[in-house]
Amino acid sequence: MLLSFLIWLENLTPFSSLRSSAYVYPIVLALHLSAISLFGAMIVATDLRMLGWALFDSSIADVITQLRWPKRIGFILAGTCGFLLFASKAEEYYYNAFFRTKMLLFVLVAIHALVFRRSVYADPIKVARLPLVPRRARLAAALSLLLWLGILCVGRGIGYVAGRPGMHFR
Repeated sequence: MLLSFLIWLENLTPFSSLRSSAYVYPIVLALHLSAISLFGAMIVATDLRMLGWALFDSSIADVITQLRWPKRIGFILAGTCGFLLFASKAEEYYYNAFFRTKMLLFVLVAIHALVFRRSVYADPIKVARLPLVPRRARLAAALSLLLWLGILCVGRGIGYVAGRPGMHFR
């Protein structure tokens, strides 16, 4: 049932046109990678500050609040372009183990956000006032770095796995 839906999705006119475009598909892919770079840099900067490994001149609260909007912009752009790329080759990605692993890691990122949202990210001023960065905040930062690094690594693998013969592209 899911596979049937994905075949239907990828054969919708906007997605089949995107897939067959010599110019638009590479542009969307480049935007996706650029947005990942923006978003990734903001995540790394925030997490390294929370771990106490970088940006010593700025408080944790300043880093979290000042990078919140660039993070959101990068995430929205990366997610939108990622969806367009996925929808244009949905059946192929359905069979791709790297893609499935990436989706599993995104689920873990969502769980991470639910677990640490209130205690770490919702009130960065409270975290910044403490004499030492709480262990929970450092754990959140370390897990965040590991999860996002995993997403980047398996994301690179997606493009190197050949599609199955007999794909239902029109």
